[in-house]
Amino acid sequence: MKHIYKIFQIISVILIVFGTVSCEDYLEEVPQNKLNPSTVTDYRELLSYGYVTDTRIMPYLEALSDDIGFFEEDKMYGLNAGIPRPDASDVYMGAYMFDLSHEEVLGTDIAFSSLYKSIYYTNLVINNVDNSSSVTLGDDMQDYKDNLKGEAYVLRAFSYFYLINLYGQHYDPATASSDFGVPITLTTAAEDKGYPRATVEEVYNLMAADLEKAVGLMEANPVEKYTKVLFDAKSAAAFQTRVALYMQNWDKTIEIANEVLSANPSIFDLSTLSDTYNEIEEANFDVFRTGTDYTDLENPNVFFGNGANENIPILSIWPTATTFSVSKELADSYEPGDVRRFYFIGTHNRVLWGISNTKLNLIKNREKTPFATSGYYGSFQGHSRVLRTEEVLLNRAEAYVQTEKLQLAIDDLNALRIKKFDPNFYTELTVAGFTKETLLDYIYTERRKELCFEGHRWFDLKRTTRPAMDRIGYDGREAHLEQNDPRYVLQIPESEIQVNPSIVPAPR
Repeated sequence: MKHIYKIFQIISVILIVFGTVSCEDYLEEVPQNKLNPSTVTDYRELLSYGYVTDTRIMPYLEALSDDIGFFEEDKMYGLNAGIPRPDASDVYMGAYMFDLSHEEVLGTDIAFSSLYKSIYYTNLVINNVDNSSSVTLGDDMQDYKDNLKGEAYVLRAFSYFYLINLYGQHYDPATASSDFGVPITLTTAAEDKGYPRATVEEVYNLMAADLEKAVGLMEANPVEKYTKVLFDAKSAAAFQTRVALYMQNWDKTIEIANEVLSANPSIFDLSTLSDTYNEIEEANFDVFRTGTDYTDLENPNVFFGNGANENIPILSIWPTATTFSVSKELADSYEPGDVRRFYFIGTHNRVLWGISNTKLNLIKNREKTPFATSGYYGSFQGHSRVLRTEEVLLNRAEAYVQTEKLQLAIDDLNALRIKKFDPNFYTELTVAGFTKETLLDYIYTERRKELCFEGHRWFDLKRTTRPAMDRIGYDGREAHLEQNDPRYVLQIPESEIQVNPSIVPAPR
């Protein structure tokens, strides 16, 4: 039976205001009695601390991919009499130039510690919530405890997903049992031992097992979460399709995606906006063309949102204009009539100290201003990590191709594309126009266009083709990433290796 506990509704609503408090602040503000939790409300609160919802922990991620462009002449911040000085985006040059360690310029990488901090809270709940005391007379609240445990399982899998894809090798079924991943910890006990890297297979098997438990527990014990910043059974299943896809478990991807899309087939419809968002408007690039945030949690196609907009300040255009912009290659990949081109990407012109700057800027998120990457507010402006029906649809389409079901993949692509195009330009895809290989390439490109700046592109490159890439930085400095380059695996922060020498650095 579905229970709705008012006290938990209040706690969930309180979570919405976490947007201006850092993860470190959470820890400092945890009441001392919560360090020895006893009631189910204690565990609800502690698990909520485990969500990295408001903090930018991997703002360098897009700089690694080919969706970011760099133009030295755009350097604007700190201009004094025409002399450029370092701007807010320079700390990401190490990632953009594929340096041996992206930390060298960034100074520190907080993703590793933040994600393991999240895992600590999930382990605390998983291992102890069953023994917590109830706060409702005559009700042991076991259904709520089971749902909370399921939520902890999916959050743990979510954290390991980013850890393994940042700091471990990609999943290859032929070599996963020996490829290096990241350390696994399933306890909160302080143990005097090292934590070596687990294999890629071990990490992915843990994620897959956690998600099976998560979906089962939350489906059997439904509890209203009141906000999409918390995982529920639907968002857990959507995430399950991503993990299955990365594991190349095509049948599982299709099976779960069928269930998810049957329950929620909603797709963000841009087709009716063609009169507002089209190429003609591009000539007037200073017109603020407002629109709904594409990843807003209120959108019915969005299952879950996590992570403050990671694209600030790397793509900021106000009050500063950084040297990075949206890649022209990405902008040009949209076909004529694809409304996403001008709903996601705008052109901004700014004159500062007599220097004119025109660049492509990101407007996919529209939380507070039409310029999603406005650094003016210095605050939360939309989520970078979301789970949406469009992703699930593309996950299934890719799995269909891999299982030789090309027509079904075409059907999924058409279902997506018809909602994104001006009807005057839309043309259905037909299976006759593709081979398996060309259809896979098409899906990879469609993923790039649809999921841009949501943290997918670098991971998609890493798990599929790991292509060579060339870069030119300041003063003509060149950088080259080779095919299958070991730098597709980031270095774990040096500070972590120093305290845990059992973690072997990634080869270079």
